[in-house]
Amino acid sequence: MLEDNFNQFEETPQDVYIQTQSEMLNEIEGIHDSHPHKDALLISGSLSIIEAAVAFYIVASAGVLIASMVSLFPVALLWAIANHHAEKVELPEAYDELVEKYYGTVQELS
Repeated sequence: MLEDNFNQFEETPQDVYIQTQSEMLNEIEGIHDSHPHKDALLISGSLSIIEAAVAFYIVASAGVLIASMVSLFPVALLWAIANHHAEKVELPEAYDELVEKYYGTVQELS
C-alpha cells in the first residue's frame, strides 16, 4: 500500500520538463494573457465617432454621400495608421524583448 502511494507521486523526466517549460512560459509571457482594456476600446471608439460626426457636420452642405465619405476618411486613415504602427513597430519590439527574456532565463538555467 505504501509502495502504491509512492508510485502515484513519481514524476517522469518528461513531466518535469513540461512543467518547467510551462512555468517559464507563464512567467515570461503571462503579461500577454490579458485582453485590451474595455475602457480604452470604448474611448477610442467614442472619439472616432465624435470625429466622424464633427467632420460630417462641417461638410454636410455638400450632400450626404460626399459628407459621409469625407468624414469617414480621416477615421479610417487613423485606424489604418494605428494598425500599421502596431504590426510594424510595436510587435517587433515586443518580440525582441521576449527573445531577450528567454535568453536571460536560459542563461540562468545553464
